Amino acid sequence: MTILQDFLKDLAELVNIDAGTRNAAGVTKAAEIMKRHYESIGFHAELVDLSPDCGKALLATNRPGADHYDIMLNAHLDTVFPDGTAAARPFRFDDVKAYGPGCLDCKAGVLSIFYGIKTARKEDIDRLSILVCCNPDEELISPWSSEWLLAQGKKADRVLICEPARANGALVRSRKGSAFYTVTFHGLSAHAGNNPQEGHNANIALVRFISEIYQYNDFERGTTVNPGIIEGGKIVNAIPDLARVEIDTRFWKDEDGRWLDQKIQEAAKKVWVEGVTCELKRNSSLPAMPLSDATKELVGIVNQAAEKAGFTAEWVDAGGGSDGNHIAESGVPVVDGCGPAGSGLHTEREYLQLDTVEERIRMQANVYSLI
Repeated sequence: MTILQDFLKDLAELVNIDAGTRNAAGVTKAAEIMKRHYESIGFHAELVDLSPDCGKALLATNRPGADHYDIMLNAHLDTVFPDGTAAARPFRFDDVKAYGPGCLDCKAGVLSIFYGIKTARKEDIDRLSILVCCNPDEELISPWSSEWLLAQGKKADRVLICEPARANGALVRSRKGSAFYTVTFHGLSAHAGNNPQEGHNANIALVRFISEIYQYNDFERGTTVNPGIIEGGKIVNAIPDLARVEIDTRFWKDEDGRWLDQKIQEAAKKVWVEGVTCELKRNSSLPAMPLSDATKELVGIVNQAAEKAGFTAEWVDAGGGSDGNHIAESGVPVVDGCGPAGSGLHTEREYLQLDTVEERIRMQANVYSLI
């Protein structure tokens, strides 16, 4: 059988498991399958219990117990799809594409790491210390695995994230950081016709607050503030006593993220309407995955590896986040999108582009010969 034929056979086993993040048993089963694969090539592999609320993570290495690794690779085991999807849309493929829940995001990436190691030169694998970490909760922004990934990343000289390449095959060399907020305004209701002066309008406070923070958008710098959800009032003939906004912020540099956070905190402390109070909650955040000098060096290595594999690597700077953001917080150089390409992520239209499978496996294998 060819590498692609073997890959598709193994991918079918993974895709035909319901592995939504909340399905701990399904995600753990996927981890157990990959544990079996790594043990078949002489790697030490173990399941890692991060929380009773999620499935097991997988750690595989050719240097068990090492405190330093030449390279770390990551992809996630979970999908976004509910139970029953695997039976309703089982794995299938034609001459061009493969289909099924999570076939691209990120089961092809998980499997590509194994095949990259399996097909690499033995002398390279023997020479290097290699760490593979597959986490169970990326689709929820890795609430249980982010600290574990960061701790493992601190031990590595460089990291490849094997999320899917873009539909055009491009890899990701940097990602924006992000932070998400909920801001709630509490006022006092009153009849809009009989005694409006006795009310304290939460909507007006919200509007003035949004006008203040929206000025901090700087598209040229890549710093953005998006009031994405706005809610206020229940009936038209009453002064609204409650209003809420959910805010998405993005930034290329963590110092810009800290500056934005400070500005939003300051704005939330102001009195926008007399008698209206403000409650600010920061829901979640991701550090930036920057294009540092060390990352540029890693990009150069991947470029060489791709050329040896027969294609030219193209790169993008992405506004969205991944586990690469968590790991990059340690300062280690990280590049992303190192898995096979495709499109339709998180939908029933998801597909894996078959002609990118072997070339991305060869690219990963070539990286080991260049570090």
